[in-house]
Amino acid sequence: MVVLAGDLLKTFVPSLFCRMVLFPDLGATAAAYAGLDAVIGHNFPVWHRFRGGKGVACTCAALVSISFGYGLLACIIGLIGVLISHYLPIGAVLIPAAFILPTFYFYGIEVGILTVILALVMLQRHMPGLKNIPSGTEPKKDLLKALRRKKG
Repeated sequence: MVVLAGDLLKTFVPSLFCRMVLFPDLGATAAAYAGLDAVIGHNFPVWHRFRGGKGVACTCAALVSISFGYGLLACIIGLIGVLISHYLPIGAVLIPAAFILPTFYFYGIEVGILTVILALVMLQRHMPGLKNIPSGTEPKKDLLKALRRKKG
C-alpha cells in the first residue's frame, strides 16, 4: 500500500502543481506533460539503467490529474477489463486507451497526443504479458476471489 501511495503521489502532486501553480493558463496541458514525465521517469529510471516499473498507478494518477471524471472512468474501465478477463495487462492497456477519445474531444490535439503517448508507453510495458495470453503462460488474477479470501 505504501508503494502504491508513493507511485500515485509522485505523479499526482507534480501534475496538479504544474496545472494549478506553475502553469495555470495551460490547465490540462500542463498536467498532461507533468504526468507523462512522471510515467516515463517511473518506467525508465536512469539510476536503474532504464529498467523500472510498468507504470499503471502513475498512469492512472496522470489521467486523473488531467480530468478527474474521465480519468476515474478510464480506471474503472481498466478494472472491469481485469475482472472480466482476469489478465492484468488487459486492464493496464485499457486504462489510457479509454481516455484517448474524451481527451481529444475536451482538451484538444496537444493533450490528445500526450495521452496517445501514455497509451503507447503502457502498451510497450505490457506487451510481453499480452503476448503470453494466447499461449496461456500469462498468470490469471481473480481479483474478486482474492478480496473474498482477504475478508475471510
